[in-house]
Amino acid sequence: MGQRISFRGLFALALAGILPVGAPLGIAPIIKYAGPASIWPVLLGYLLVLISSLPVLEYARLSPFAGGYYGLAELGLGLFAGKYTALMNYIYYVVWQAQNALLAGWLLTSLLASAYGGGPPAWLWAAAVEGVLILSYLGAVAPPKRYSEDVLFAVLAGSTAFTVALSLYVVAKSHYNSLDYLSPLSAPPGAIALATAVMGFWLYVGYGTPLFYSEEGANPTRDIWRAITLALTLSAAVYALSAYSIIAAVPPSDLAALESAPMPMYYAWSSYLPAPLLLGYAFILAPSALTYGGPAGSHARLLWAMARDGFVDIGWLKRLDRGVPKNAALFNLAVSSAVAASLGAFAFFTRGFSAATAEDAWLYSSISATTLWYLHHVQPELGLYGFLRRHPEVKMPRLRRVGIAVVAPAIGTAAFAYTFYAAIEYKYSYRAPVYTALAVAAAALAYTYYKRRRGELGKSTINYILAERGVVARQGLGTAPDMEYQKRHS
Repeated sequence: MGQRISFRGLFALALAGILPVGAPLGIAPIIKYAGPASIWPVLLGYLLVLISSLPVLEYARLSPFAGGYYGLAELGLGLFAGKYTALMNYIYYVVWQAQNALLAGWLLTSLLASAYGGGPPAWLWAAAVEGVLILSYLGAVAPPKRYSEDVLFAVLAGSTAFTVALSLYVVAKSHYNSLDYLSPLSAPPGAIALATAVMGFWLYVGYGTPLFYSEEGANPTRDIWRAITLALTLSAAVYALSAYSIIAAVPPSDLAALESAPMPMYYAWSSYLPAPLLLGYAFILAPSALTYGGPAGSHARLLWAMARDGFVDIGWLKRLDRGVPKNAALFNLAVSSAVAASLGAFAFFTRGFSAATAEDAWLYSSISATTLWYLHHVQPELGLYGFLRRHPEVKMPRLRRVGIAVVAPAIGTAAFAYTFYAAIEYKYSYRAPVYTALAVAAAALAYTYYKRRRGELGKSTINYILAERGVVARQGLGTAPDMEYQKRHS
């Protein structure tokens, strides 16, 4: 496999999945829904994602696995649940990549509309969308150690520092700083729940990116959970600072106008920073699009792991080029491009091309992806308890077992359920993407059941990895899943 990825690289991958570098732009929906209480959806999303991720972090301490989350679902809930989680995770990543690209298209049209009163031509939007997907692909096929430790780390460090510096400058210059903005009571009832449901969780859902690189890590069972925890905490701080800097930049009498602005950051910061800098902010951060290659690489490794297990019966997807699943990455590029183009075309043909419809296309994909993340993330959270019951040889103090394997998944699942309700209750237009995601989940369940009836679920590589590491007993494992596994670990 060549050189292994260090903690620095794994931390950069986790940060790339969350991507706080464009926080003042990315939190625009939160500003619109939560207004003066916008830091609360940021902090609640962080706390709930951190709590719900505890079973996954514990799983990361047990063993590396290129399939990521679905290994834990498979260990605790069985082969069928594992493969269903894998398929749902794959679909989520397709929509996630599409929404990244659609976000770039929306930001471009909104920034130009805010600066000049009109958006760019449709072809420029299309170029931005496809350009992000191509950059993601190039990152996915790059040598992982050099890409994560050199490219990702440098780009993320520079762009995050730039964002933090601008936010601190605005806060220092503003005459409207107030402790009222730190109170959850400063927003209307339900606004914080809605903003948390729409974007609060979504800010952090990419935290698991390094899980898929774990088989390439230098010391994955030590480094990955630490990298994820640090990346989540740092990202929450950057998002919260950005939210406050935007809210506190305007007088209280202008908050309503701020919330309705196409791009709240531009509206709020225009009194403190020169227009060329604000207009160029997204372009200054453009190299950050390179960081999308980290999660795109996770997407490729997930598909490769599904092919390795035999659940996806396409031989060329199992091929590695210098240890990198380039064929899987190319396949994902084609699928994600088709989804992004379809969502954009539907929005523009029904309502015309504008910054508002570009935002609609992005929001549809974002809410759908968030829903898909919830739906595929529940099984791994619940899987740790089942795994520990099946394998008493894996020792864990009782209090820790209850807290991580029972209490944390219960809190996370309850929070997810409530925010679903809040999103549908307070915003009727959000029902369509949620229902679309539920329909996709039902279709994925039916397909997985069809594969089981045909005896085509494949095998469980994660069980072999745990047995090789001495975590569980070898009895009953049968034959090895695939010789590619041996090549991967040689």
